[in-house]
Amino acid sequence: MKQLSSITIKVFILVLLIVISFNVLANQGAWYIKPSIGASAFDDTDAELNSVVGSTEKIDIEFDPGLTLGIGLGYFFTDNISMELSINQHENDADMTFSSVGIEANDKVSGEFKVSYLTINSYWHVQRKGAWRPYLGLGAGVTTNAEVDVDGTSNKVALESDGDLVLQLMFGFDYELTQQLALLTELKYTNIELTDLEQNSADQRLDNLQYNPFTLQFGLLYSF
Repeated sequence: MKQLSSITIKVFILVLLIVISFNVLANQGAWYIKPSIGASAFDDTDAELNSVVGSTEKIDIEFDPGLTLGIGLGYFFTDNISMELSINQHENDADMTFSSVGIEANDKVSGEFKVSYLTINSYWHVQRKGAWRPYLGLGAGVTTNAEVDVDGTSNKVALESDGDLVLQLMFGFDYELTQQLALLTELKYTNIELTDLEQNSADQRLDNLQYNPFTLQFGLLYSF
């Protein structure tokens, strides 16, 4: 696992940037909180398994759909522009096929993925037409934890890392229930390349794993 100080510094910088932005740009806007839940789908991918003895092999990964949870704290600078600090977690299963030898000598084993990340998101909200309002968003951040549990026939191996770059594109719309409360529907694409997923003993490492969920999520936006 990468050193804890590295991820701590990155998270601190992200939080500091959003605090500075709020203080510099805030005018007549409003704070909001946005909890959400959704389902994610993934393209199949592959990764590299590196051993302490220097051997490398490709692993084919077939992802199952998964659950996504998130919560964001944001600020409307104007009616059309907002910025948000968001925490999200994805959980899903996968089938992993090893090309030769590695963590498990079977042809295919099951794996469980848990990936959480922190991002700063900026949104452009189209002018509201009645109760409906579309919006577009961009986000960037880092993973706070990524864990892959490989469930072999003889043993279970846990690989972990953090501090990988996260990029996001969002499109959605909200439906205004009251001046303070709205329902959200959002389609989000997240790009993460997971690297240095290691055991505690560091004798196996997964690299170059593309974890790119397409997420349909629903949420609430409460302004205060």
